[in-house]
Amino acid sequence: MPASVGAAGLFDFILVAALAELCLLYIWLPRSGSGLRFGDVLPNFAAGFVLLVAVRLAIADVAWHWLALLLTLALVAHVLDLRQRLRYRRL
Repeated sequence: MPASVGAAGLFDFILVAALAELCLLYIWLPRSGSGLRFGDVLPNFAAGFVLLVAVRLAIADVAWHWLALLLTLALVAHVLDLRQRLRYRRL
């Protein structure tokens, strides 16, 4: 078994765990009273998740343009997250 198959399986597990975390945050945040809303954590989560998907697809040796698309989407999510954080800092 090539090493990339083991790495791909590990990334698949991490992606599933991240989706489970997102579901738990969706349930827990409104009930926690922490002041955070689900929409507050979504850009940060999306950026990290898309980067994980990009690494997973790089391991699978997909075409470069798909990786470029995913990295661009991650950049957009990071910019949205930064904009949101700066907006809260000014309040």
